[in-house]
Amino acid sequence: MEFTWTPEQQDLRASTRRLLQQRAPLARARELAEAGTRHDPQLWTAMAQQIGLQGLALPEDHGGSGGSLVELAVVLDEMGRVLLGGPFLPTALAAEALVASGDDAAAGEHLPAIAEGERTATLAVAGPDGRWGAGNRTARGSGGDVRLTGTAELVLDGADADLVLVAAQGERGPSLYAVEPAADGLTAQRLDPLDLTRPLARLHLSDTPARLVGEDGGAGEVLERVRRTASILLAAEQVGAMSTLVDLTAEHARTRRAFGRPIGAFQGVKHRLADMAVRLEMSRSAAYWAAWQPPGSPEAALGAAVAGSYCSESFLQTAKDTIQLHGGTGFTWEHDAHLFLRRARADATLAGSPAEHRAALVPLVLPELAEVPA
Repeated sequence: MEFTWTPEQQDLRASTRRLLQQRAPLARARELAEAGTRHDPQLWTAMAQQIGLQGLALPEDHGGSGGSLVELAVVLDEMGRVLLGGPFLPTALAAEALVASGDDAAAGEHLPAIAEGERTATLAVAGPDGRWGAGNRTARGSGGDVRLTGTAELVLDGADADLVLVAAQGERGPSLYAVEPAADGLTAQRLDPLDLTRPLARLHLSDTPARLVGEDGGAGEVLERVRRTASILLAAEQVGAMSTLVDLTAEHARTRRAFGRPIGAFQGVKHRLADMAVRLEMSRSAAYWAAWQPPGSPEAALGAAVAGSYCSESFLQTAKDTIQLHGGTGFTWEHDAHLFLRRARADATLAGSPAEHRAALVPLVLPELAEVPA
């Protein structure tokens, strides 16, 4: 099958880009970051009411539009162009977890409000080592009387989200639990993030009341599916960010002059720009091929691993090249290249490092090696 953009997807991209250009240009991301502001509430409302972005990939019977991961990737691509942070990505991943859990009651309770832009959500799934899972968090009790204890690291929007989905060790294994932000025993410690556009928090749970989402012991498969989705969406976002970096650097090469001619005329600069453009196109292919695969399929697992491995490293190198090709200007705080470099560095911690993604590729492309004892 040949992948082509549908008219609806092209319209979605155009509408999203227009809204972000008007309400959230790159200068706005810097303004919010320097002010320490979580996000722009007016933009959040506009995304929900004008385009329906929060409910784009949610089931129609829960207030969503029933779109696919491709449409969501298009949106993240456009958000990456302007380094939009805030609650969109963590809310999208938490919503994916609710859908994947198969818990219709929990989905019916939370997804319609998420689709309307009335509620934000996040996942508390990282342990002290940054890996997704139950970590050191434990759950005791059953039914409506469950209590959580432990710590969750690197929680996106963790201090401000309206709903927190926590992975913890239940009686039958890793399980997913819904926790209200005002619950007793829940303390959010705001962190000083490397990526200033994305608020982070460390959550401390001490005998915190929670409610089971999905099956007891069923979080393993749910988290793996969501982690793959996170890898694909991050890759799409990185593609958008790289697009901006390539445009900024090419424009600088055309207008900055040295020895009487544009620096883009020098062979060394041309080669670096060509490398940046090649990385961008290969990243775009990897990200959208992964998003195009059926969720939960072996192809989706393969695509997520490839995208997570390649796009993250490509984004980081492209950000470094942008700073270097801008010369002394690129090294100053006033230039936006700093924000892109910080985003690139931070992205590698959110859904697994490139090395972890490459390790996940081994059993997918060379299954015979996975059977060899260590």
